[in-house]
Amino acid sequence: MWDETVEHLKSWKTAVPDLPEVNFDLTPEIAFNEIKDLSVAVFRKLLSNDEVYNQILLTLFPESKTLRLLLNYFKNKELPIYLKLSELLEKRLR
Repeated sequence: MWDETVEHLKSWKTAVPDLPEVNFDLTPEIAFNEIKDLSVAVFRKLLSNDEVYNQILLTLFPESKTLRLLLNYFKNKELPIYLKLSELLEKRLR
């Protein structure tokens, strides 16, 4: 399913001349402020799923600038659930 979706998006990208920018690392602070308050459950699902992380998050945040801001945010929360998220994200960023 993912392969078909990716192939469709690639062909669609060449057919549509003015695609919106999907590299949210171009403005990491803005992207961070938009997503930092998502629920813990959403972040856990995004960070725990290899396909979602590798094929979606790394596409949206290719330089990991926004993800590093999230990592610092999670670490500064100092609550067990956020520390778990920081561990998940830190492993992904290595």
